[in-house]
Amino acid sequence: MVEFMIDLSKFTGDRKVRNLSGKERGMAAREDLKLDQLDLTDGQVEVIIPEYLDTISPSFFQGLFSQSIAKLQGREGFLRKYQFRASEQLMQWVNIGIRNATSDRGKLI
Repeated sequence: MVEFMIDLSKFTGDRKVRNLSGKERGMAAREDLKLDQLDLTDGQVEVIIPEYLDTISPSFFQGLFSQSIAKLQGREGFLRKYQFRASEQLMQWVNIGIRNATSDRGKLI
């Protein structure tokens, strides 16, 4: 059952921003949303990504959620905790962000 809600429209400047990008911006949003504390709660979190966004870049997503993905032991644990409400197009960006955050870059070298 969803107990918490995050609405990323908070970071779009009254719809002026159409692309959420940048790892540093994602990290700042993480701090603003107090995700470190939220990760420790038992409740599920609904994440609303406004449909007027064109993209949520993998760098922003990783700045926002990579620590949560690690704490929750990967993709499955993360998606049990964080439920996304977004268009199909934006969910593609979410999935790319999760994939990038869970990839083992050491194997690529």
